[in-house]
Amino acid sequence: MSASIPSPDGVVDNDRHHHHDHHTVEMDAAATPAPTPDTDPVGVIEAALVRLVDDVGVLAEEDVVRAFSILKATDLPTYLRLRNAAKKANRDCSVTVLDKLVRAELPGSEDDASALDELVALARAQCQLHHDADRNAVAVIPMPSRREVWRVYSSGFEDWLRAAYWRAKEMGVPETTMKSALATLAAAGINDGEEISIHVRAARCDDGYLIDLADEQWQAIHITVQGWRVVNESPVYFTRTPSMRPLPMPVPIGVTHGDVGLLWQHTNIPADCCVMVLAWLLDCFRPDTPFPVLELVGEQGSAKSTTQSVLRSLVDPNKVMLRGRPKTVEDVFVAAANNWLGSYENLSGLTPEQQDAFCTLATGGGFASRQLYTNGEEHVMETKRPVVLNGIAVVATRPDLIDRVIHVDLPTIPADARRDEADTHAGWERDQPTVFAGLLDLFSAALAILPTVKLTQKQRMADYERLGEAVARALGFAPGEFQQQYAELVRAGIDRALESNAVAQALDKYLADRILPLNWQGTAGQLYDLLNTHSIPDRSSWPRSPKGLSDQLRRIAPAYRAKGIDITHLGHSREGACWRIAQTRAQTNPATPPGIEGGTRYGAHRE
Repeated sequence: MSASIPSPDGVVDNDRHHHHDHHTVEMDAAATPAPTPDTDPVGVIEAALVRLVDDVGVLAEEDVVRAFSILKATDLPTYLRLRNAAKKANRDCSVTVLDKLVRAELPGSEDDASALDELVALARAQCQLHHDADRNAVAVIPMPSRREVWRVYSSGFEDWLRAAYWRAKEMGVPETTMKSALATLAAAGINDGEEISIHVRAARCDDGYLIDLADEQWQAIHITVQGWRVVNESPVYFTRTPSMRPLPMPVPIGVTHGDVGLLWQHTNIPADCCVMVLAWLLDCFRPDTPFPVLELVGEQGSAKSTTQSVLRSLVDPNKVMLRGRPKTVEDVFVAAANNWLGSYENLSGLTPEQQDAFCTLATGGGFASRQLYTNGEEHVMETKRPVVLNGIAVVATRPDLIDRVIHVDLPTIPADARRDEADTHAGWERDQPTVFAGLLDLFSAALAILPTVKLTQKQRMADYERLGEAVARALGFAPGEFQQQYAELVRAGIDRALESNAVAQALDKYLADRILPLNWQGTAGQLYDLLNTHSIPDRSSWPRSPKGLSDQLRRIAPAYRAKGIDITHLGHSREGACWRIAQTRAQTNPATPPGIEGGTRYGAHRE
């Protein structure tokens, strides 16, 4: 197929093959030679179309390909009409194969492969194509000094592919060609590649945990009970998002000791909350357990945003360290899919749906919506992430979220003790590697103690409570001190939950007038009438029916149970839903939280 393509003048007129009757064909058969591609390409193709009905291989015959090639170079309209006729003659034939053969036949095509083919061949030669559990294509790119892992449909992989093509050809890639190449590579990874697990920022491994530094060398930190070390290639696959930024390189062991105590010179955390904050920081690196939500509350001038930025820089540095209030529940899950740590500032309040979304994020769950450009297929975002919030007023007001919250009240900083932004930033840049190394030292020590921690009574976030107890012991506190402090925090959260609930306010007033021990039983309608007689400051959220009251009772029942009052649904009778309210036990004395003077490895606290 290397002969030259004739000019349009050498092509026989198309119309001379029409209106031949059978008798004329028989008379001229002996005198007229069979058509050839060079003399009569149309005749060759028309004869092939007759045979194509029963033989799909006709389109790959040398003369037929040659004839189509001549028409494409000299008479494109006729080429397109006959190509379409081939599709109609036999639906099983492959015009795609024909197009590829025609391209190879045309001058110069054998020497210059298409950019699409080059891109795909380049990527397949330099990377391994796989897919994750959700059948999203993943590219693993081995390099002499590092190993990169990107989702095929990501800006990171696209940038790598464009750079690789530039190094090979010194040419750019058109957008349409890049999209076609990514689609081809994704199909290869999904259908031919193995299923692998992909992680972001933190991962569990057999003997400890791994933290992705997200640096240019794609290094990670391996933490075990024996200590920690920086590894050049992680034993698990870490990928990245465009907004991720690198963690500080911790000071090497032996060069100088890490010092987590320096953290308090750059944050405004009260002394009695430091252990809880340290436990929260370490828990952010444990994706195999539920995450508590850190809530920083303080008036203007209490360094809420500065404290939050410093804490985030030790867990998941990001292009945008603090985000504003999410508009929808979907915004919460979209942000979680692109960030390891959810970080929101200056919140004046969250809707009940948004608070439920943060509960789902803390323990793991998903959000489903209709897939764009489809009639009914769902798009599901499933994830589990640590979260930190701040605001002037309490943000978590629903009992479910309060159960998961580590609440910290930040004190106001006097005017003469404030520092300007430049000094604050420079000081933290200096101390951050040392603090991070100290945090890793503490993580390793806590992991060594963790198997010995046994909790007789557990709060809802029991995994955090157990880690916190190990952290406190590693810092020199006596066994049980952290658990007492955390129990007091939970009790304070219960009080906040009830203070913000209209039904709880009325119920407290009703219970205050009763003679103990309390044992009330009746219908929701009867209780609704009893509570309606008590005045409360804000009745905007007051239930409008006994059924609404029953819903509220189910929501506040766990909080009252923790206070020693059992609210139980007894079922339905003819009169309606039946409830019992009874006292179960007296409240325990509040615990004394461990202070700064209790530990031996705490570090100095900023005055």
